[in-house]
Amino acid sequence: MKDINYSHIKQYLWESQEKGNQAGTINTKLMRIRPFLNYMVEGEVFKNNPAHKVKRGKEDVKIDGFIDE
Repeated sequence: MKDINYSHIKQYLWESQEKGNQAGTINTKLMRIRPFLNYMVEGEVFKNNPAHKVKRGKEDVKIDGFIDE
């Protein structure tokens, strides 16, 4: 089995961004990858979780304010 490393995960997330995925979608993908790799570490398939170092992307938060009419 080929090991997955930090650069593989970053490449996948970068390609997702290039396909037009927003930061929230990419963060959700990362949130799904991390627990799976933790499971693989517990099963002793991997020594450590390479997704642990990957940081979440910044999401634009838009808050609509009240408008007096």
